[in-house]
Amino acid sequence: MLSDRKQQSQARAITGAVTFLLRTVLAERRPADRALAALLREHHEFGSRDRRMISEMAYAVLRWWGWLRRIAPAAMAESDDFGPVLAAACVAEGMHTAEAWQGFIQDRNVPQELISTLQQPDAAGRLEALFRAWQLPLDAPLQKNDLVPAWVLAEAAPPHGWPELIDWLQKRPPLWARIQAPDTAAVLAELTAAGLQPQASAHIPGAVQITAAAKNLHTLPVYREGRVEIQDISSQAIGQICAPKPGQHWWDACAGGGGKALLLATLMQNRGRVTASDIRGRKLDELSLRARRGDVRSITTFEWDGRSLPERQAAFDGVLVDAPCTGSGTWRRNPGARWSLQAQDVEAITVVQRDLLANAAGGVKPGGALVYATCSLFRRENEGVVEGFLARHAEFALEPFAHPFTGGMTTGRCTFWPWDGDGDAMFVARLVRKS
Repeated sequence: MLSDRKQQSQARAITGAVTFLLRTVLAERRPADRALAALLREHHEFGSRDRRMISEMAYAVLRWWGWLRRIAPAAMAESDDFGPVLAAACVAEGMHTAEAWQGFIQDRNVPQELISTLQQPDAAGRLEALFRAWQLPLDAPLQKNDLVPAWVLAEAAPPHGWPELIDWLQKRPPLWARIQAPDTAAVLAELTAAGLQPQASAHIPGAVQITAAAKNLHTLPVYREGRVEIQDISSQAIGQICAPKPGQHWWDACAGGGGKALLLATLMQNRGRVTASDIRGRKLDELSLRARRGDVRSITTFEWDGRSLPERQAAFDGVLVDAPCTGSGTWRRNPGARWSLQAQDVEAITVVQRDLLANAAGGVKPGGALVYATCSLFRRENEGVVEGFLARHAEFALEPFAHPFTGGMTTGRCTFWPWDGDGDAMFVARLVRKS
């Protein structure tokens, strides 16, 4: 066991690192993952355990920031003490009883008798008890809706209300992988032998949840050889709606690093063609490397600026527009993005989405499919973009499809909520070009 002195010394070092991250993410609106990677590159003195604690603590603070900012320093100056915020994050996250986090608790004068009573499952109740012990007055009870910016509440209408969705946003998401090799059983056996406890999805073929962290998946041969790709289950479900057939020609118009282009090629059994494009050439280079690693030879790439079309218009059996978006559907994985996104960002991105969808639609041949997807919760980016497109393009119509997780028939569009598959929230619509 760690001595009290060592625990507290480690806690102070981690407090300094996390405090720096919070200033960078919250004050400068930098993405948390990039800020974290930059910090760890500069500080080689942190071992693997420290790095994990820094990451977990930073993300815990960002998850609960809507409540924790009540006790946070207003100026976020270098001299400000963020220690109470981190100790409160431990309590909110339920980490306060774990040995690894005792330094944060002991260093912040949390009464031991309070620790023993903080057993209730409700995070708000635990925090309110902690604030009372610190004699911090609360002008109002902690409300779930405070865990997201107030302006987003009007942007989406979750089917069971915001409180249930916020409960899911506060849960750490699982790691999902996609088996890219034809011998699924062999890959599952390798993952099991490595101690990763894989669980195959009951809904999406090839989707596997990694339920243990005995080893880093990226270091295993099954990953290095391209037989497994990291991909959220909701992203994998988009492939089920595209439903490409062997021998077809599909265009992944906003391919990014190529996860869905690789998925399309796999679903087509590498028989046919996938053309992948993106405005960022370096992302297409990443896709090419991943395709070579997995021996996927049916993918070609080209840079596309979102305006001009490929040389051959109306040439594709299917076009996937996985549009750039606010990313609000990924807030489980990226809690800092809740606080960096601003209301005016939504309208700006919908302009881009409308143009991308309209321009990419020209690549669909008669009878072909046009699939529009975002990882956003917001109606303006989702139904709003699709409805506007259909109003201007009578040659397209929504095409009903079965919901990948529930099996029920949709009207041609739907949202995957976190409770559907324990993944990101995503919107998808499937349209067909009339013959």
